[in-house]
Amino acid sequence: MLNIKQIQYFAACAKTGSFSQAAELLFTTQSNVSKVIRSMEDDMRTQLFVRHAKGIELTLEGERAYIHVQRILENIDELEMQAQPLAKSNLCVCFHPSSWFADTFVTYYEAHKCDDLHYQVYAADTHEIIKRVKARQDDMGFAYVMQNQLAAFQYFLSRNYLEFELLTETEVNIYTGKGKADEGDFNMSQLRLIQRFPDEFSPDNYRNLVEENGHSAVEAETVVVTNSDYIVERLLGSGELCNISGADLSGRDPGYSSVKYTFPGEGQKLVYGCICRRGEELSEQGKDFLGFVKERLQISGK
Repeated sequence: MLNIKQIQYFAACAKTGSFSQAAELLFTTQSNVSKVIRSMEDDMRTQLFVRHAKGIELTLEGERAYIHVQRILENIDELEMQAQPLAKSNLCVCFHPSSWFADTFVTYYEAHKCDDLHYQVYAADTHEIIKRVKARQDDMGFAYVMQNQLAAFQYFLSRNYLEFELLTETEVNIYTGKGKADEGDFNMSQLRLIQRFPDEFSPDNYRNLVEENGHSAVEAETVVVTNSDYIVERLLGSGELCNISGADLSGRDPGYSSVKYTFPGEGQKLVYGCICRRGEELSEQGKDFLGFVKERLQISGK
């Protein structure tokens, strides 16, 4: 009868096409690998590999055996997983970088730190959020999009078997360092910006953002792009750069930043919501967290 050692050595040789490389994977010697394979061939009364100067290759019988070996190893992996203790409950979420969301998650964690939960919290741009939720890497994603892009955004989600639950809407502001907001009128084309993601469905797509004098936000120069909320806050606090983002979701410390300008009009607002897989019910942990986010939005009047 074959043993598990023979099966594992055979799989390593078939994968690498070399006794020496298989030996490296198995932390043993080439001669030992060759010896085990020879014993397996003797037990099966067939030749599994053709040996030549450049390495080894499976014979026809070896290819047939490899199909069965792969199944055996997969079943062994499943048995080992079954023998492990039950995994802890997980909550996996992704989100647009936001101090407000970070504060919300920290508050949630503090309230549930005694629960038997593990967390995965991932900051990403819109397309990465969609990709992660669709691929089941995360239970849900939290994103914001310009109101005038919402219809196209929802259509894009539907084609990816996802849906968007609108949670709140907010105005779009230009932020500047504290003490710089009252320096008089500003020229949009002279603004130097620090922004997060210049992707299709995000507030950093400013093709349709227009201020009262008819100037578009695309006239401003974006000199720094970063998905780090900390870098945004620190460079914003320096007073040289400005930032365009939501009025209610930034969580900025008013000690170093203030509103320089608010874009007018209903169509120039941001909508903020949750992306989930269409037709699927959230886990209990997911439902609880989404409910907590909604409560925080209500408490803060957003």
